[in-house]
Amino acid sequence: MQLKHLFRYLTALLILGASPSFARADTVLWDADNFVIGQQANVLPVTVANGGMFTVSLSDVPWLDTLQNMSFFLTSASGAIGPSLTQGTESFYLAPGTYYAHWSALANGTYDVGVEHLEMQFQPMAPVPLPASVLLMLSGLAVLFWQRRHNQPAQDA
Repeated sequence: MQLKHLFRYLTALLILGASPSFARADTVLWDADNFVIGQQANVLPVTVANGGMFTVSLSDVPWLDTLQNMSFFLTSASGAIGPSLTQGTESFYLAPGTYYAHWSALANGTYDVGVEHLEMQFQPMAPVPLPASVLLMLSGLAVLFWQRRHNQPAQDA
């Protein structure tokens, strides 16, 4: 009787595992606190394989000196993409291609040292299909369970 229930559960799991499922794959491109000594500018290349939403957040971290003239902008080979960001969060759509993230700040105070926080994320617009390996894993577990049940020595009553 227990074997009958086991097959019912496994059949239900196989049906659920075989159904198409999708996930959204957010990618964190950059998430760091950067020390700024005097005036600093940085550039980071960003390659986008599929179109999607690019989100950037820029903020001043209160430590030693307050940063001034903070800015972020995104460029491609054809020019600037979207508006320049001073602080806060901005999102824009990017087509496939190579882009360059530029950010800069000025630490102008007693120590000429400050900290900025920059986070860049990318979310593809097309859903990413989950692999069919779930079905393979469930069938492998079923085989292992079946082998374990049939390889147990008979117990004397």
